[in-house]
Amino acid sequence: MIRVVLIGSGNLAYHLHKALLGAEDVSLVGLVARRPEALSDFETTLPIKKLGTPLDTADVYILAVADSAIGEVMMHYPGADGLFVHTSGAMDLKVLQGASRPGVLYPLQTFSKERAIDFQKVPLCIEAALASDAALLTALARTLSTQVLELPTAKRRALHLAAVYINNFSNHMIYLGETICAEAGLSKSLLGPLLDETCAKAKDLSAYSAQTGPARRNDTETLQAHLRMLTGEEDKELYTKISESIYRTYEQEL
Repeated sequence: MIRVVLIGSGNLAYHLHKALLGAEDVSLVGLVARRPEALSDFETTLPIKKLGTPLDTADVYILAVADSAIGEVMMHYPGADGLFVHTSGAMDLKVLQGASRPGVLYPLQTFSKERAIDFQKVPLCIEAALASDAALLTALARTLSTQVLELPTAKRRALHLAAVYINNFSNHMIYLGETICAEAGLSKSLLGPLLDETCAKAKDLSAYSAQTGPARRNDTETLQAHLRMLTGEEDKELYTKISESIYRTYEQEL
């Protein structure tokens, strides 16, 4: 039985605690948060402690907190025993200051409390300073997911950067598209079938071969018409930069 203490109260911590509770051979022995009241929608039968109070004994301590908060959390537990792991895609092991056994358990997924997630389908990327801890993390990760990869920091950071493009940036583009529809009195639901097909094509065909649109075919007349419709300078600059990037990707084929 792998004993786990989970530190954090945000979206990832919420989904992790549910996955840990449902995992075989894993015991979630406690929750820790800066504000314990933020855990009100977590499993209430679990022991809850405030950040800085002595930790319960566990095999793994998971810090499901913002990157900027990892160092602050570790300051509360100087010289603490046990395997301390963060869940960041961008931070290295050194950020776990004072931990003699640092590690990483990075889930490649976007999390919102309002959306159910099948954790078994979430790729889990692990890293540890010690081989024995890598084995322990692998065992823990395999109880949570069918996709477990041991990745060094450089590769994990590259994967995180790719994820920012695929999820964060694309989601912002969807937001801007919804805003344009709203300003024109159109329902965002009209974009739903297009969004579904866009994602399906990118997976089935590869994003490179699935690209369409005015920038892909160098339709300057349409590009200029779109720019005239945009009133904000930032919106115009963003449209132009993305269109130029698409054009440069395919200009040898035109």
